[in-house]
Amino acid sequence: MLEKVRFRDYDKGLDVEAFTDGYAYDEYSCPYLLSVGGRDGSVKAVTSALVSGRTVEIMTDRIIGLNKSYAAKYRILSGRLPGSSLHQVVAEEGFFRSGDRPESLLYVDNEDPARLVYETVRSSYPVPVVPDWLDWLYKKLRNNGHVREMLGTRKVLRLSVNERILDSLISEGIGNGEISF
Repeated sequence: MLEKVRFRDYDKGLDVEAFTDGYAYDEYSCPYLLSVGGRDGSVKAVTSALVSGRTVEIMTDRIIGLNKSYAAKYRILSGRLPGSSLHQVVAEEGFFRSGDRPESLLYVDNEDPARLVYETVRSSYPVPVVPDWLDWLYKKLRNNGHVREMLGTRKVLRLSVNERILDSLISEGIGNGEISF
């Protein structure tokens, strides 16, 4: 379902609207993902405002004001639509994780969240994980606050771990008999 997304700057007399088909943000209203479509100039105004630290509103039953975190860095991905329409996706850098970052953002489309987290851990960290631990690992990471689901219309998970945390959780699980090789 499309919702309006709006940027207003009263000092400059701007009131720009476009449409969003999906977004994800945290409990502090910091955006992690925003898909915007519409007229070329409107889309660019909304996405530019967001990445430059201006408030962008999503017009739902309860207006959601998205505000960039001071530490957030974004990428804008663009694609032309028929006519003079444009589609842009604003995505926080955590979606483009490099091996040395302790935090990843995972977009959950039609995948099992537990499998997505397991595969990310298995491919990103030099810790022993076996497929039988998939559900245990996901539950343990969620219960300890290392996996958090963002708010919004798109399912996005924030995975915040490092090798030390994973080693500790796995050692504890083996020691308690919760998992085994």
